[in-house]
Amino acid sequence: MLMISELIHAQVTPSSLEGLLARAIELEKSKDYGGAEGLYKKALLTSPDDPEILKRLGLVCQQQGKHDESIEVFRKILKRAPVYPGANAFLAISYYALNKFDKAIESSQQELTGNPKDKQARYYLSLALSASGRLFEAIQHLETLQNDDPKNLAVIYQLVVDYKAAAQQASQRLARMAPDSEFSHAIRAEVLADSERFDEAVAEFNEVLRRKPDFPGIHLALGQLHWRRKDLEKSQEELRLALAEDPNQPLANYYLADILVTDKEFLRAIPHLEITLSIYPELTRAYWLLGKCLAGSGREEQAIDVFKKALAQDPNYKEVHFQLHELYGRLGDKTASQRHFQIFEQLIRESQNQDREVLQRSQQKR
Repeated sequence: MLMISELIHAQVTPSSLEGLLARAIELEKSKDYGGAEGLYKKALLTSPDDPEILKRLGLVCQQQGKHDESIEVFRKILKRAPVYPGANAFLAISYYALNKFDKAIESSQQELTGNPKDKQARYYLSLALSASGRLFEAIQHLETLQNDDPKNLAVIYQLVVDYKAAAQQASQRLARMAPDSEFSHAIRAEVLADSERFDEAVAEFNEVLRRKPDFPGIHLALGQLHWRRKDLEKSQEELRLALAEDPNQPLANYYLADILVTDKEFLRAIPHLEITLSIYPELTRAYWLLGKCLAGSGREEQAIDVFKKALAQDPNYKEVHFQLHELYGRLGDKTASQRHFQIFEQLIRESQNQDREVLQRSQQKR
């Protein structure tokens, strides 16, 4: 069997080209990109304009960080075939790696012209747009990707990053345009609340109310803020004002229901939770609260159905398993009760083990 160096220097004939390419692909899979690069260059001596061989060569150059070389290769393909599948998308990746964002945008858009469903091209287009400060355009493309692939963590992460940056960008623009307006005070209040500087945030929100008593969403914002600082009486007061303005406001209903459940006002909490879930059917904690309300008002079978909906969304919801343990016990189903209690104990142990691991890693870093 020929060694790699022998393969590179051997005369390549059309009959041996297939084997050479197969070996090059094997080297790619084993991450020997330098070896694969040599074989692809050897293959091009026989087929100098083969776009697939050129594309593979460009990719192995890219993997080695040879982005300028990869750009030359991809551009060679595109001179003969301006919309050759994948070539513009890979070219965009190399431009992005070199911080040439305008060219990365152009190449990604060119790829999407020929293939609108190319996810990689759209992803790098969004990254290049974001890096160029064109955040809202980037977000539009990321939203398209998320609709097509809702569980893509890289896309979700980038959405979080871009939304945060876009919010900061818009906030700065607002501060420049109207530094002492009620809108600027509201934004400062939100920022202070996020930093848990609650007293200062309340003062800013009160300034908003002083300037514009009918400022949209102000009572919900204050209700959430007081809920976070554990002042449930003031929170309830503000949330009821929010619901007087909009009885179907889902978050106002949710936070008010949470307070009512804390006070064991189960029957009063149920309609608020039903409104919340009609708008936010994936809010798992709302199912847990509704199940507690139903169980606490003697509607055990309905409570079990609701708790099962919570577990369908989050099978590891500890508190739901504990509630089901108690409910099944009350109904005399010892087997089901014991099963959920065992799951609850297992989840508690796993949580404790994770906490210990985090503590150990923290101590090792010191």
